[in-house]
Amino acid sequence: MIKIKSTREGYRRCGMAHPATETDYPDERFTPDELVILQEDPRLTVVVTKEEPTRPNAKDSIDLVKAAMLIKELDELAVGEERKSVLSAIAARRAELTPDA
Repeated sequence: MIKIKSTREGYRRCGMAHPATETDYPDERFTPDELVILQEDPRLTVVVTKEEPTRPNAKDSIDLVKAAMLIKELDELAVGEERKSVLSAIAARRAELTPDA
């Protein structure tokens, strides 16, 4: 598992916004090259552990949704998500990011 915490809320690196709270990602989330970039960034604290990832609470999940700048990020946050409040936040953010047709 990879734990990442940013010194600045929403700091972007490797195609995603990183929150100021520690967030867990599965080992396969980042390529080896991306992991090196993240670890070398002084604005990020990156810890690689053997622990199983834990799901953030709903508030933290919604904060991640609000910080997302790409539909791809929302798709990743939606994987396995069942909480209605988080799914509703994802749908709202998706509407914000989708240009009017």
